[in-house]
Amino acid sequence: MPNNTFNISHWGFAIAIFGLTSLPSHTIAQDATGRIDSFFTALYKDKQINGNVLIAEQGKPVYRKSFGYANLENETLNNDASVFDLASISKLFTSVAVLQLKERGRLKLDAPLVKYLPDFPFPEITIRQLLSHTSGLPDFELFDSYIKQDSNRIIKNADIIPILKASRKLLFKPGEKWNYSSPGMGLLALLVERISGLSFEDYLTKYVWKPARMYNTHINSRLAPLNDKNLTGNYDLANHFSSNLIPSNTTRDGKWFLQVAGGMQGPGLVVSTTQDLLLFDQALYSGKLLSQATQTEAFTPTRLNNGEPAYVNSSAGRTYIGLGWMIMADSSAGKIVYHSGFRPGGSTIFLRNITRRHTVIMLDNTASFGLHANGVNVMHILDNTPMLVLKKSLAETYAKDLVTRGADFAASRFHELRSDTAHYQFSGGQMDFIAHEFLFTGYHEQALEMLKLLTFLEPQKSPPFNSYGEVLEKTGKKEAAILMYRRTLLLNPDNQRAREAIQRLVAH
Repeated sequence: MPNNTFNISHWGFAIAIFGLTSLPSHTIAQDATGRIDSFFTALYKDKQINGNVLIAEQGKPVYRKSFGYANLENETLNNDASVFDLASISKLFTSVAVLQLKERGRLKLDAPLVKYLPDFPFPEITIRQLLSHTSGLPDFELFDSYIKQDSNRIIKNADIIPILKASRKLLFKPGEKWNYSSPGMGLLALLVERISGLSFEDYLTKYVWKPARMYNTHINSRLAPLNDKNLTGNYDLANHFSSNLIPSNTTRDGKWFLQVAGGMQGPGLVVSTTQDLLLFDQALYSGKLLSQATQTEAFTPTRLNNGEPAYVNSSAGRTYIGLGWMIMADSSAGKIVYHSGFRPGGSTIFLRNITRRHTVIMLDNTASFGLHANGVNVMHILDNTPMLVLKKSLAETYAKDLVTRGADFAASRFHELRSDTAHYQFSGGQMDFIAHEFLFTGYHEQALEMLKLLTFLEPQKSPPFNSYGEVLEKTGKKEAAILMYRRTLLLNPDNQRAREAIQRLVAH
């Protein structure tokens, strides 16, 4: 086994656990902390947590625990001092910075961004729309064509406006819908720099992190890497059918992520600890960073042009969109505001029940399954409300069985588990995606088996037949590929690529 490859079945049971804290509380019953510990112990045994957890009430930790490795190569364990990539939790600091400038009268939320950044090519987009992801701007896919042209290019904040000027495309009219846009948050970082006259990191350090006493929070850009012995590595599965974790910067998704996001401040790049995030939580409650009136505005659902609240259906249920914050629609146990984060090889969540002053912080430096929903489930334990049921991916299970147990066993188990809808969910799109992963990594027979099964599972949909045709063609099965492309055209006569494929194969 290469030195940078670790089998989950090995390291999952070798992991030590550090720093358990279970303190008495006036309103969080002692049995609740016991249930929480049992919950995380089960997650750990099922390899669904590798990182740090901190749960607090009224600003006081009631549970704190470290799981797993900070650095797999050196077998360095996570501990209370471990510093994690926060991923999109970083956006909360961008929101605070913008709202601080609004409180100081330096900007107006409903003013167009072009008022402050004159080169911005969409004069109708406002600062409020950027904060609430209702601007119509795309996400990181905006940069795909640019990094394909130059495999060494790292997108920076200064690149956003020139690329937008070249594309001149919005996904929809500003204020019409919600669409997550990290480049939009990158623009807000530029806005903070333009108005304050400080670099974005210097602004956050002076006006957010120092007032909150967050001395272990920094920006870690690929363009200026942070040298911190407590900084964790990030580790991901090489693909959906693998059981091995490898450094995420060596995976295809990881390399893409480092190019489109590794140099852009505003949407990500902040690293921190669970303790520093608790200090951030308390600085918000105390009013050190923002007035309560401004926070109330940030925690209020954004209204679209039609007057309806902007929302997204997430694993936690319906979630409204505030100004940089997500707001759970279900407030029966109190108002919960939060932000989650994801990057290849890392997942994070920061939840605040601002009615009961419960705080849940989970920072993970691997590809742990269901971390966001598990964070929500901790809130349910605290509030003594029913927990979410996390369903495993049937497509991933089938793919792993194909590799480890063979086609016959995989198919038999697939049919058995498909009826267990309480614990497994099926996605044809994910099966199609994993089949292409098989193809790209040389597992041709597994790719064919997966798509063959998918055509029987979704016989009235054209994509499975088209994908099956592609794999058959690439593996030299010409006659079968033609049949699959013909079936594709029967189901979708407008598929020009399938028609061209038939012409190409017949000609040769």
